[in-house]
Amino acid sequence: MRKLSILGIGLLLSSACSFTPQLAPELKLPKKPLLKKEVVFLTYKTKKNPVRIKSVQLPAHPIYKNNRVWVDPKSLQLTESQYQVVIDQLSELGLVIANNNDADYILNVQQLSVERTNDIDLQLESNKKIKSKSADVIKNNQSKQCSNYEVKVSFRLNHKKSADVVWIAQANINSQTFIDEPVVYKFTQQQVITNEQAVVDFINLHNTETARKQRFDQKVSIPKYQVVYQTSPLTKVSGLCNNQEVAAVTNNIEAHLIAELMAKLKVR
Repeated sequence: MRKLSILGIGLLLSSACSFTPQLAPELKLPKKPLLKKEVVFLTYKTKKNPVRIKSVQLPAHPIYKNNRVWVDPKSLQLTESQYQVVIDQLSELGLVIANNNDADYILNVQQLSVERTNDIDLQLESNKKIKSKSADVIKNNQSKQCSNYEVKVSFRLNHKKSADVVWIAQANINSQTFIDEPVVYKFTQQQVITNEQAVVDFINLHNTETARKQRFDQKVSIPKYQVVYQTSPLTKVSGLCNNQEVAAVTNNIEAHLIAELMAKLKVR
């Protein structure tokens, strides 16, 4: 009787095993490839032109140190900072700032102008480390246009008693020459997986119990990751280019030209 019971249990277990569905092994998510990323910097420069200065000083009235100079405020109104630059330059030359009553010479500001001109082209510096993936972006961005201003300053110095013209000087420069700094842009190129979610969905779908039953003893091909390059838009990282940035330095340019011109005045 005991033997019959054991035999019955064995038959039941055997019968149960024969009805247990066979499942295919779970699929594993494939390892992601190592994605590349590159940040490319593009440097743009303009040809530097020197300050254009003309200075003519007549010998009829030599200027000596401690001569007194009056800066005529009626000729052209200077800002406080511009006036201070003129005063500082005259003092460095050893001249004394005076009023109209006791001056030996009268300094007139004939021109002080800032005029926006056509935008200027900044050319891309050659990059020998260009990779093939970056070639098209670089080819399409060989130059950048930036705002430009022409700044002009001119002076006239008269001998007060005779009213003779003693010195005439003028200078002009464009803003991009004065700035003399490269404008730098950058863009990023990086690899991205375009079908990552599709691969995850495929794995999840084929790892359900129903799917594992269906694909038992069948070979399943897991989709491969699809990798493409993505390129970001160009963004400026340094340098002065747009109108607001360039216009902000025109006061500095005026001060620079005033100093350059005043340095041309010969004082004995």
